[in-house]
Amino acid sequence: MGIIKEENWTGNAEALAKLVKFWLRKKDIGDKSFEPNERLVRDYVAKNILSRPERSGKEAIYGFKQLIQFIACRAMIEDGWPLSKISEDFQISSINEIVNLIPGESIENDSLSLISEYKSENRRPSLDRDLIQKSSLNMDASSSAPNQNYSASFIKRNRDNYETKTDISEILKRLGSDFGNVIKEDFTAYQLASWLILLMDKDKAKEITRKQAEDIGRAITAALLNQNSLTKNDRDIYTQQIRELSSLEDEISNLNFEKQKIREDHEKLVLELNSTKKIYLKQLEELKSEVKLMQETKDKMKRD
Repeated sequence: MGIIKEENWTGNAEALAKLVKFWLRKKDIGDKSFEPNERLVRDYVAKNILSRPERSGKEAIYGFKQLIQFIACRAMIEDGWPLSKISEDFQISSINEIVNLIPGESIENDSLSLISEYKSENRRPSLDRDLIQKSSLNMDASSSAPNQNYSASFIKRNRDNYETKTDISEILKRLGSDFGNVIKEDFTAYQLASWLILLMDKDKAKEITRKQAEDIGRAITAALLNQNSLTKNDRDIYTQQIRELSSLEDEISNLNFEKQKIREDHEKLVLELNSTKKIYLKQLEELKSEVKLMQETKDKMKRD
């Protein structure tokens, strides 16, 4: 189960920043040194990237919607989207559509997708006209910046292209690939016979030295004659072991996060219990004082 397991999550800005950090690491989105914080949460709310939180007294309470908006935003930033365009896109997107922007996530089946698409198509024409009209007004006001506003349909096309990119990692996993993305390489092919072709990186082939060429020849000879070379089955076993190790690392990371959450919940519960205890002790002292006062009044009435 992916990020959908957080659908009932709620918390303050600090808790949101911590949870976003966990999922960014888990999804391998962006620079590992990036640290979400409360200030950035509030900044994203001000920029209309995150929906405004609910209020509980003076405290702002965030939930699943803000969580996926934050994570999707960071993924789109990595793909080159400016914050202003992400904000515009989120204004016309459903929660399901935003979830689908997160690599490896999809919460719609085919029938739900058709319903969502039907609703979107019935909803977006007016939005298209509004944004186009707004763009025309801005172009009249400032001819030096004609490309500052995009129509909703343009944003949708760009987002559809982005969604296609985010599918790559998940599709490669289903194919059994060891890579998280497609690697494009330029190779030079040396066809030595009708049955023999040697492929080499194009740039490496240009700068290869005599010593390296000789070593390649020896390596090929050793590989052809070595009876102990890894078989395809050996490679598959090794690849599976690497996957299991990676899965264990993810599980350890998840358990550490759950452990931290349990510790924080425990500390919060202890604070609440201590606070409740103080209230009860205070009430007990007040009751004792009242009982004492009543007893003194009763004794005085008896003497009188």
